[in-house]
Amino acid sequence: MENDASSTKSEKKIVLIRHGCTFMNEYLDTQGTRWGDANFTDIFHPSQHDIYKDSPLSEKGKQQAQELHDFFHAKDGKDMIENIDIVAVSPLTRTLETMEIGVLPHLRNSSKNVPIVALPLATERVYLISDHGKCRLELAQKYVYVDFEKEFEKFEREWWFTTHEHDGGDQDDNIHSFTSLHKDSYQEWRPSDENQTYSCHGEPDDLFEARMMELYKWLESRNEDMICLICHWGVLDWLTGKDFKNCEVKQVSFSDIQRKVEKRIQ
Repeated sequence: MENDASSTKSEKKIVLIRHGCTFMNEYLDTQGTRWGDANFTDIFHPSQHDIYKDSPLSEKGKQQAQELHDFFHAKDGKDMIENIDIVAVSPLTRTLETMEIGVLPHLRNSSKNVPIVALPLATERVYLISDHGKCRLELAQKYVYVDFEKEFEKFEREWWFTTHEHDGGDQDDNIHSFTSLHKDSYQEWRPSDENQTYSCHGEPDDLFEARMMELYKWLESRNEDMICLICHWGVLDWLTGKDFKNCEVKQVSFSDIQRKVEKRIQ
């Protein structure tokens, strides 16, 4: 767990948290089914969809989330979480579960009324079927303390990246343009020269970049002094250029993220 000592009290701080280990993480950590391995696939029998589509925390991941809870109970973590003004969480199940186990109990014990907002801008880049989510209304029924309304206004019902068959004339100007792509325009960018097969299209780099810029603008626009963002390796790498282990916490100043993004767009 890292705390950026260079941050000053007056500048906006971001508490960044990666989700705990998932069933898909464990699948990808197994020889023969690692990313890029020959004959790799994320096409599973329907009986396995519950653990690989929108992949939830494994038992290891739940234990990591409990350790995250324990960190926030200890002095350094307690000082951090007591200053959080808002929690933004990716709407994928693994981040919601990490929040529910590791963060929510502390918010409920706080005298502050800290809002929790589901933020589709912060979802993982779509690499595999594990990065496809669930219907917003289904999530809202399960996580009743999370706001699933405000930040979904410019997203389709399927708020993760998808491909479609309709022509550009059907594009809704009120929907983010990076949320989908005509399937005829899609070009495979994932490893595919050794019989790898995929259950869905992957999110192209330019559309992911556009979404990350919107996430950056969202963070920039917030008036809170301390924002907690619970998200994913790909998102955290884009924002910070740093590697995050499962359930790792890093507190950074927004100005650090700003410098990183400015270098990226130069």
